[in-house]
Amino acid sequence: MTTIAIDIQPQCRFSCFAANDQQCVHQPENIVPELNRQARFAQKRVLVENTSTAKETLCASLCGGQEHAARNLFTFSLENHFPNAASCRGTHLLKGLPCPADYDHAVETEGDKAASACFHDSKESRSTGLIEWLYAQNAQTIILGGLATEHAVLETAQHLAWYNDNWHIIVNLAACRGYTPEATLKAVFSLRQAGITVVTDTDEIPAAIAAGAPLLMSKAS
Repeated sequence: MTTIAIDIQPQCRFSCFAANDQQCVHQPENIVPELNRQARFAQKRVLVENTSTAKETLCASLCGGQEHAARNLFTFSLENHFPNAASCRGTHLLKGLPCPADYDHAVETEGDKAASACFHDSKESRSTGLIEWLYAQNAQTIILGGLATEHAVLETAQHLAWYNDNWHIIVNLAACRGYTPEATLKAVFSLRQAGITVVTDTDEIPAAIAAGAPLLMSKAS
C-alpha cells in the first residue's frame, strides 16, 4: 500500500487580487514548508495545477496588453499602476516548492468549470485521471494540502472519499489556506462529516496514519 501526498494548486495566482475576481488568499506562501514536510511521509508526490484562463478578470485584461486593458471598466495607466503586468507569475508555483518536473505525477485542471482536482466539469463526466492514477498506485493513505481550503481542497477530498471509501484521506490544515475564516470552518465541518481526517499540522500526521480512517456511522451500519 502506498501513501500519496497531493499539492493542490499551490500557485501564485491565488495571492493575486486582480486574478481572482477581487478576492485572494492571504499569505499562501506560508503553506510551502508544510507541503514539503508532509511529502516526507509519502512514497509519491502529486502536483495539481489550475490551468484555466480567467478571461473576465482584471489580471487577465492587464496581462493581455493594451488592447484588452482598454475594455476593462477601470480607468488607469497600465504602465504607471501595473508595471509588471507583462511578467505575471500567476501560473507559477509558490517559491520553495519543487519544479513541476520533479513531482512523481502532475494533473491539470480547468478550475473555471469545477473546483475538484478529480474532474474537469461539475457533472463529473470528464475525469482528470487522478482517481485512476491513485488506483494504479495502490494508494492507501492520501495527504492533501493546497489552495483553497473551501474550494479545491474540500471538493477533491470529498470526491476521493466518495469514489473509494477504503482510502484514508488526510487534510493538513497548516498546508492549506482559505479565502475567509468562516468558509474554512465550514469546510472543516464538511470534511469531518464525510469521514475525512483533518489535522492541524504535519506533526499530527504520523498519529493520524497510525490510527487509520475514522469510521462513519453510515459505514458501521
